[in-house]
Amino acid sequence: MNYGVIDVGSNTVRLCVYDVSSDGKKFKTILNRKSMAGLAAYVQDGMISDEGVQVAAESVRKCLKRASYLKPARVDVFATAVLRNIANSAEAIAAIEDAADCTIALLSEEDEAHLGFVGASSKDDLANGVLVDIGGGSSEVTLIADAKDVMRASLPLGSLSSYRRHVCDIMPTEKEFRAIQAEVRALLEADVHGMAEHRVRRLFGVGGSVRALAEVNAHLAGAQSDKDMSHDDVHRLVDDMFAHRRAFLDAVLHIAPERIHTIACGLAILTELFDDFDADTLHVCSNGVREGYLLERILKSEGLQ
Repeated sequence: MNYGVIDVGSNTVRLCVYDVSSDGKKFKTILNRKSMAGLAAYVQDGMISDEGVQVAAESVRKCLKRASYLKPARVDVFATAVLRNIANSAEAIAAIEDAADCTIALLSEEDEAHLGFVGASSKDDLANGVLVDIGGGSSEVTLIADAKDVMRASLPLGSLSSYRRHVCDIMPTEKEFRAIQAEVRALLEADVHGMAEHRVRRLFGVGGSVRALAEVNAHLAGAQSDKDMSHDDVHRLVDDMFAHRRAFLDAVLHIAPERIHTIACGLAILTELFDDFDADTLHVCSNGVREGYLLERILKSEGLQ
């Protein structure tokens, strides 16, 4: 049986269709397509414009049409920070739903972090550490102990929002890079749950920014794995970005050209998280929030979990 998930994010609108076994215990991705909608660019003074609503609706409509060719039993649409952190959230969602003829589930900060953990742990062994999801509009940070997500913090700063807030050109200057790091540090220290007090040896990463950084690292360093990075790796990437800018840019253009303006901002966030948690390594997980949504929000309600 096929099930679809459409993820409305700050930078992309992505469709994933999964083939799920009859008992719901196994699934595989049979379609993964994204549209570079760039919805965050339509947010001004804390509100998304009518044009942004139209772009979002058209992107969702295209995803729904593409999904229909695979005859899914169900297609769910959810949105995260780009529609959550705006003053006209309810109005925008209602307008997109009306134009695209769908229902949109708006994930809370806790929902997004928890579903990221559920998705990541469905394929990777997450025992103890911190799970990091650097999105376009926010970064979700989840403390894991004994294979359970025990504490969550949502930082209202992602690779795209930090680019818009701090960077004047395509790539950040060293001063702009440090400003992003300082904001991450301040947000962690202000977290009411005390997330910044914890120290872990291992980070786990989900999402496109972390995945792209790991692939760029493997490309530049000749590493055998594009799923693992060390503390030294991410700091060497920073050195490469400033000292060997052309080689760094060439690697990004080869690996993830659509992230040319945001990947350095994602790196600033990631290096700060490495340092703040005193972590040694990061492992990139295969699954994330979309798979978590499939498992908890779709298959459970269908009686398959």
